Amino acid sequence: MQERKIHVTGTGHAVKSPDFVVLSLTLSAQNKEYSDAVKLAAQQIEMLRESIAEAGFDADDLKTNNFNVEAKYDSEEFRDGNTKRYREIFIGFECRHDLTLSFDFDGDKLDAALSALATCLSQPKIFVSFKLKDKSALSDEILKAAAKDARRKAEVLCAASGVKLGKLVEINYAPDEFSSSRTILDALSVPGTANDAAFNFSPKELTATDTAEFFWEIE
Repeated sequence: MQERKIHVTGTGHAVKSPDFVVLSLTLSAQNKEYSDAVKLAAQQIEMLRESIAEAGFDADDLKTNNFNVEAKYDSEEFRDGNTKRYREIFIGFECRHDLTLSFDFDGDKLDAALSALATCLSQPKIFVSFKLKDKSALSDEILKAAAKDARRKAEVLCAASGVKLGKLVEINYAPDEFSSSRTILDALSVPGTANDAAFNFSPKELTATDTAEFFWEIE
């Protein structure tokens, strides 16, 4: 006799306020001479460290993610007889430095950091991300909600079908389907050339959804 089962997909939702801030900063220095481009980049990072120190951070709080120096070229059109051609013209070296400054979310602290960075002479490009420090706590809450949702659905279906819900026999869950970067990340961009002003950010709550499959016996 074929075993009777009910298969239900439970969906869980969770909403939390962000408690962590990541400031992604990009510095760019250009010069026709390699050594001068690198020297300018070093000056930029030093000014950046001084700016965050004035905002109450330690210089070591600034972390490097990427440092790259590459030759830059422009395309120039010229005529070769009746044929239009293009050639590359060397315009110099570009030194790019990507950094992050991360800290627990605090409105006054964020305001101080952005005000200092926006007026820094190195003029960094700034991108602000609000996120959760402990993403696993959100994931746990979602899965608990998914389990409750699945059981509620199963009980409703069984009652409507005139059968009794039996014991839970199987749970299927693919954790890679939960993408915290996609579902719980909210971000705002801030111009690095802004004047000194108060940045009164009020980040919206972060939401996430996940699913799991549940199988019960039917009595």
